[in-house]
Amino acid sequence: MKKIAVFTSHVYEQMSGMMQKGLIDAAMEYGVKLIFFASFGDSYSSRNYGEFSKYDEGDRVSFDIPDLNDFDGVIKINTYFSQIIKDHLKKILSEYDIPVINIGGRDDEHLNVRCDDTGTFSKVVEHVVVKHGCRNIYHLAGEEKQYFTPLRLNALKKVLAEHGIPFDDDKIYYGDLWFTCGEPALDYILEDCKKRGCEYPDAVVCANDYSAIGLINACKERGIRIPEDFIITGFDAVVESISGFPTVTTADQPFYRIGYTAIKTMLEILDGAEIREDVLLTGDLICNQSCGCRPKTIDNIEDFRVVYIQRLDNATGIAQSTTNLMLTVSDATSLEECFKAISDNAKTDTGFKDMLLCLAPGWDKQRIVDDDFRTCDEEMTVVAGYRGSEDVPVQTFRKKDILPKDMLEDPNPYYIFALHHLQYYMGYLIATPEVGFREQKAIQSWFVDLGVILETRRIQRDLEQSVARLGFLSNRDMLTELYNRRGLEEYFIDYVDECIRNGTGLAVIIFDMNDLKMINDNYGHNEGDYSLKTIAYAMMRATCEHELCARAGGDEFIVIAKNYTEEKAKEFVEKVRTLIRQKVELDDKEYVVGVSTGVHIEYPKDSEEDAHKIFEKCLKEADASMYLDKKMHKVGRDE
Repeated sequence: MKKIAVFTSHVYEQMSGMMQKGLIDAAMEYGVKLIFFASFGDSYSSRNYGEFSKYDEGDRVSFDIPDLNDFDGVIKINTYFSQIIKDHLKKILSEYDIPVINIGGRDDEHLNVRCDDTGTFSKVVEHVVVKHGCRNIYHLAGEEKQYFTPLRLNALKKVLAEHGIPFDDDKIYYGDLWFTCGEPALDYILEDCKKRGCEYPDAVVCANDYSAIGLINACKERGIRIPEDFIITGFDAVVESISGFPTVTTADQPFYRIGYTAIKTMLEILDGAEIREDVLLTGDLICNQSCGCRPKTIDNIEDFRVVYIQRLDNATGIAQSTTNLMLTVSDATSLEECFKAISDNAKTDTGFKDMLLCLAPGWDKQRIVDDDFRTCDEEMTVVAGYRGSEDVPVQTFRKKDILPKDMLEDPNPYYIFALHHLQYYMGYLIATPEVGFREQKAIQSWFVDLGVILETRRIQRDLEQSVARLGFLSNRDMLTELYNRRGLEEYFIDYVDECIRNGTGLAVIIFDMNDLKMINDNYGHNEGDYSLKTIAYAMMRATCEHELCARAGGDEFIVIAKNYTEEKAKEFVEKVRTLIRQKVELDDKEYVVGVSTGVHIEYPKDSEEDAHKIFEKCLKEADASMYLDKKMHKVGRDE
């Protein structure tokens, strides 16, 4: 089974969706495995797109996920890519020696399967000339940088020449292919007509439907009737062309056939055929009200209402899904619950028939991928998801395979959407989306929120770990990791309460290191630290009944113990001394690590006496005992 990678943006946009359907139908018929790699970036926003460049850096990773050495070919759907992603795609595709077909537009570096703009646009111009007798014809063109602008302009020139109608450059207005160009275009056309001694043109043939609709709306504002005063036509046959009044006479680009033909063309190339010329497909003329062929008294308002309501319901649904997503994951108490909430939410309103949430290694480390990422393999983890009505178990697979084994081997197409927060890569979503009647920006918002949710969870986890670490450090000694005096006092009250309940003794044991200054002076401070850590090690090894060990500061250590007797305290002290001696001997030190000790056993009563006062009293008594021991050590050393 041949495996083809499809690179696309604007999965849910109408023209792209029709090409995807053509690709999928042909792939299923001819036994081709399609894996779509999709981004959401665009380049036609009226906003300053530079402000979203970090998002595009993360979104372009969708095209870095596959190692194209493992694919037989690539089909690129020529939709709206931001400049960052355009440049990135150009770089990627130049690095592999596999066939690439561009569809739905023209890319001079690759074979194209696209609309015959000249032939199809000629049908529109021919219609207004022959059917409606128009001679004074203006053209609302697209941006001059677009490849199809001169092609459609040439179609106009060709038809005019064939019918003996002079062409005039001044009857061309270059717009931006969007609704907003209608007003300035109308201003220009009416002013030019006035110079020529006429009120209106016979017709304005527009480069696309959006500019035609914008021009019609501008005419309505000024009381100009379409088509009674003049004819307006469009191009592309987008759904909006039949959603207004009057409906727009247009021509369809054969997007479904473009997708279908692309698969057949790719298979011919893989079988050894050399295809050097672009494959051009001609669309059909669609006559509606804006040229007068369809009376204004006849409309498809009910048909459009069904479509409109469906789109509105889906847009409302995905908005609600986004809200639910934020609320349910906010209520999750763990990452696992968060992942489950994401999966459950995706089952409703998103249109994903299948969905697998796949996280990459280091997803929570603000990871930025480099150029080696495409050919590097790593383990992906499916943390949640479903196929149809069945939840999928947590599982792993290799990134090089793109999909889990069972999905890789079935004939169905799947879509890969990079998961990221701005430029930080987290993994990807495997989905089977319902492309029709879903709103591109609404779905994009869902994905953006998903990235924000995962990043927020990462931050929340890191904060919790930091708080826990700070809590640990606030009552711990940095050198020995024993409790400090604050930590000891924090638990002292609990030990007092238990001894009161049990009527048992509360022990406070002090260890004070002997000759620390001598070791520092003669062997260095590292050895002094070693001696202190050795005492801490011995104290911890000696614990067996919930004794709490602390370094009070300098060379002084404290142990508190509940349910203790004098005898148990002495046993604990001797055990600590033995462990110290064994470790020093094992480490072959040239000096002795010794301790002086003091013990006090308190039997607290059930009284209102302040725990802090009890603590200070016990320390004072144990300290006094320790000084007697230290004095004996000094006497012994002097002898």
